[in-house]
Amino acid sequence: MREFNFPKAITLRLVLDREDKAKGFPSASAEDIPIIEKNRSEILGAMITIEDRIIEAMSKYLFKESQDKRNFFINEVVGTSDFNFSFKRKAFTRMLEKFNLLDTNGIKELKANLNKLMLWRNAFAHGQVIHDHHDGYVLKYYSGGHQELVLNDEFFEKAEEIFRSCLYVCNGIIQSRDLET
Repeated sequence: MREFNFPKAITLRLVLDREDKAKGFPSASAEDIPIIEKNRSEILGAMITIEDRIIEAMSKYLFKESQDKRNFFINEVVGTSDFNFSFKRKAFTRMLEKFNLLDTNGIKELKANLNKLMLWRNAFAHGQVIHDHHDGYVLKYYSGGHQELVLNDEFFEKAEEIFRSCLYVCNGIIQSRDLET
């Protein structure tokens, strides 16, 4: 399979009037860029997985008895471009609330986590990675105003943990419905 290899550029930022001293250009910077790009792709791909699991959880819970109804729901309702991730997220969490499929704290945590994932997906899809001599690699993006996110091990570990938590909830709903007779 052909692999794309587009040229990449990185913007450097050095703020001279900060009180703390610049860290300097990290020695591993050339190695970090491919990792950041791979993690960016993983986050975008992970969101597709989460979206698919939300659709499967909703369709299996709402239409377990009928494969035809489930297929119609998937293909003609939630599978359309009009039914965006934000709407799927709201419908899914509302279903969890309405049918008491998750406790209040679990739903609250899931909503917060899905919001974070959606924000990060949008930030990585539309933002720009820069190298800041003070903060290292930073993702600049717009979300209600100009925002920045420091890209370090702590962030990527948190992102992975939140993704796995959301996936666990979705899979739990799917499996519990599969086990019902």
